Parts: sequence; C-alpha cells; structure tokens
Amino acid sequence: MATGVLDMTASVFFLLANREGLLALVAVITSLYPASTIALAQVFLGERLARHQVVGLVLATIAVVLIAVS
Repeated sequence: MATGVLDMTASVFFLLANREGLLALVAVITSLYPASTIALAQVFLGERLARHQVVGLVLATIAVVLIAVS
C-alpha cells in the first residue's frame, strides 16, 4: 500500500512539474532513480560502494544541483 501511495505521489508531482515548465529538471532527477536503489541496498542489505561508485553518485548529485539553479 505504501508503494502505491508513493507511486501516486510521484505521478502527481511529475504532472505538476510538467504543467509548471520544470520538465527538464524533473527528467534529470527521474533518471537518477537507481541512486535510491543503491541507498536501499546499503541500508537493508549492507552493500558497500566502491570508491568510483561514490564518486559517480557525488558527481550526479552535483550535476542535478547545477541544473536546478541554472
């Protein structure tokens, strides 16, 4: 049930962003969905990230911030 609520909320936010003209930013953030999978794997499965994976996540986060403020 929680997954359904989160999915519905994400769809509403996507539609609002599309209406307000923020689609470029939303598309970039949406493309980062694997980062949430990585975070969940770390929390629940105890997965460890290699150094190059951490660097990739940090660079992707910086890129999203730069796109958001431009």
